[in-house]
Parts: sequence; structure tokens; C-alpha cells
Amino acid sequence: MSDWRTISNASDRLKWYQNKGQIKLNFFLSIIFVGMVLNGYDGSLVSGLQASDAWQADLGYPDGVRLGLLNAIGSISGLFVGPIITYIDENFGRRWGIRFYGYTMLIGSVIGCIAGVSGANGYGLFVAGRAIIGLGLASFLMTSLIVVQEITHPRSREAIAASWDSYWILGSVIAAWVNFGCVGFITSSWSWRIPYIIQVPFALYILIAVQFVPETPRFLLAKGRDAEAYAFLVEYHGNGDVDDPLVRFEFKEMKEAILAEQAAKAEKWSTILKKRSNLHRLGLAALMVFLTNLSGSSIIYFYYTTVFDLVGITDATTQTGIQAGLSMFTWFCQIAAVYVGKYVGRRKILLFIWPTLLLSLVGLCVSSGVFANASESNNRAGVATVALVWIYLGFFNASNPVLYSYPAEVQTFSMRSKGLLVWNTVSQLMSAYVTWVDAIALDAIGYKYYIVYMPLVVIQWVLVYFCKSYLSIIKKCGINI
Repeated sequence: MSDWRTISNASDRLKWYQNKGQIKLNFFLSIIFVGMVLNGYDGSLVSGLQASDAWQADLGYPDGVRLGLLNAIGSISGLFVGPIITYIDENFGRRWGIRFYGYTMLIGSVIGCIAGVSGANGYGLFVAGRAIIGLGLASFLMTSLIVVQEITHPRSREAIAASWDSYWILGSVIAAWVNFGCVGFITSSWSWRIPYIIQVPFALYILIAVQFVPETPRFLLAKGRDAEAYAFLVEYHGNGDVDDPLVRFEFKEMKEAILAEQAAKAEKWSTILKKRSNLHRLGLAALMVFLTNLSGSSIIYFYYTTVFDLVGITDATTQTGIQAGLSMFTWFCQIAAVYVGKYVGRRKILLFIWPTLLLSLVGLCVSSGVFANASESNNRAGVATVALVWIYLGFFNASNPVLYSYPAEVQTFSMRSKGLLVWNTVSQLMSAYVTWVDAIALDAIGYKYYIVYMPLVVIQWVLVYFCKSYLSIIKKCGINI
């Protein structure tokens, strides 16, 4: 069987600025990346807003259970939209999930921004806005992973899929600096309303730009629209050359794979669950969720202000300034990991990173404990905590290219939507649990809560070590199908 890497293509003979098809394709991908920037901005925003006295006052000083619900509600609402989006993706096309994300982000941002205005129920409105945003976020994550795999040129698919989550970090960088400028230096309610309303133009761009995105060739082939699928490949992968060898190869490979899967009724749950290789695929998607959500990262992502409060760093400007620097550092770490992964292998990255996470959690527990039990303020414990937070998140974000590319990569076309439904369901369940429980536990036992995650990190490392045979499925079963 031919290898697409050795087949000639228009992209091999042209500079990037000469390849009009690739430029158009990059515009389509920009919608996905802007969506991820918006996702990262929104996901990092609330943790920074917790440092705002005005936000605390407008929402009635949420803590414990109420703060946990505020952070978890997006994941809870995202659970319910998964099956609906899977059905829509498989039957009506991939773009609807992205449209839905734009609408929910627009509506949810406006509702959240007016929380507490003129005596309105600040906490209730803000939570309602977070719930609406959560619906669209689950839709976008499932759909965008599929679109990246199905429209990207095969020459750049692996790198683009691996860099997908780096745009989340870029969004968090923007959020951190906006929070630093607003929360750190504005004392009125605009200190948090300005950062929140900034989400609106991002959402509007997505809603407008998605209208120009064509349907993916794999979806078109699955619906019998072969001519449209071939035209897509010719224009965007072959730069207009109808006889491009790689375009012909891609079309033939996809057509044969989809026909074989349809003949075997491979898209049905009953068929999917009968094959051992498919169970491995679903297991890998679930494992990536386990590593993402139950390694302690949620404490720092959602409650970093509480982490710093535990060691005496309570000034809003200082907290948001640290977050701003940290977000840039983690972005560079993730970009570096995308390139390192090409040479050392992605599984080896996880095996190296997880012991570092364990040591960081141990260090955070010790430094916070030293501060809590000291008879007077211990500045060195605070400095150590800041350093350990940077180390932890720097390494954790270096693992994200693996954690977010595998769930879609390992699925065949016929089970891609259903595989990501499993990924989304497990992800939303775990995320809702940890973000809610983290707030309650930190409020109740403080720094001792770090200990809960330590054995989980050890278990995760063991699972990654012994899943080498499962990862071989990626090479054996065709990630480009």
C-alpha cells in the first residue's frame, strides 16, 4: 500500500504564499483556532475575576459549594448537549456545532455581564450565563476536533492537531493580561465586566466566518456527494490540480474506507463495541480525560487565587500579575512540546512529565504547610509556591498536545463522532466533579487537599507506561482514515 508521505503534491512545489488553496484552508482553520482562543480566554477568565473585590460583591461573595457550582455548571450543562451534537454532526454536517458555540458564547457572555446590575441577582445570572456557555463549549470541542482531522492537509495534519490546544493557552494569556489591567487597577464593577464583554467580538467573528466554511470531504463522501468531496480536495489540497497524485490517493483511500465501514455497519454502537480495537480506541480517549482532569491541574486553573491565599499572597494586582506571567510561560512550554513530540515520541513526553507533576504537588503541599504552621509570615514559602505552580503548569501544558490530539486521532471515520461523544461525556463528568469538589475541599482542608491527587498521578503514570500496546493501534488502524 502506498504511503501518502511519498506521493507528490502541489504543496511540494510551491511556497506557502503561492498555494492559494492552502491559504483558503488556513482561513477555515482560523475559525477553529479563534474558537479555541475564545475557549481559553473564557476558561481562564473566571479564576482571575475571583481576585476582583467588585466581582465578589456583585455575586454575593461565593465560596465553597456556591463557588464550586459556578465553575462546574458549564461542564454539567455540557453533558446534555453531547448526544444531540453527535447526531447533528453525523447527519447534517460539522458546521452546526461551531455555529451553536458562537450563539451560546454570545448570549452567555451578555447574560453574565449584566449580573448584579440594578439589583439583579448577580450570582444567579452569572451561573445561568456560565451554563449557556458550557452548552456551546461542549459542542465546539467535539466538532472542532473532527473538523481539524477531516479538512487539514495530510502534510500538516499532525502538527496542526497537536497545536490545537496551544490556542487555548493563547486565550488564557490574553485573559490573564486583561485581568491584570482591569482587575488590578480598576475598583468599580467594570473591573470584571470589561474582561467579560470582550468575548462578544470573538463570538461574532465565529458566527460570520463559519458561513464560508465548506463541508468536510469525509462527511460529503459518507453522504454520497462524491463530486463535492473531490472538488474540495482538488481546491484545498491540490491547489486546483484535478490530477494531483495525492488528491487522487486521498479520495480513493477515504472512499474505500467509508464504503467498507458502511458495508460492515461500523457506525452502529453494537458494531463498535464488538471489536476489541474499537474498545481500545474508546479506552484511550477516556484515559486522556483521566490524565487531563484528575492530575491536580484543576486546583490551579480554577482556584489559583485560593492557592496563593494559602501562602499569604492576597493582593489582587500581585495575583493577576503572576497569572499573566504564568500564562505566557505555559504557552511557550506547549509550543515547544509540539516540536519536541516529533522527535522523542508523545508517549515518552507523558512518561517524563507525570513524575514532575507528582514532585510539584508534593512541593506545593510542603510549602503551603510550612506557611500555615509558621508562627509568623514566611515569605520564602510563598516564593516557593509561586515557583512550583509555574513548574507544575509548565510541564502539564506541555502534555496537552498529546492529551487533546489522541481522542480524535485514534478514531476511524465511522466512529469519530461517537468516540468524541464518549470523550466529551467522560470529560464533562470529571470536570464537573473536580471543579465543584475542589472548591469545597480547599475551603475545608486547605493545602492538605493536594495529597488526594498524588496517588492518582502515580496511577496515571503506570497506565501510560503499560498502554504501549494500545497506542500501537494508531499506526496499525490508520489515523488518517
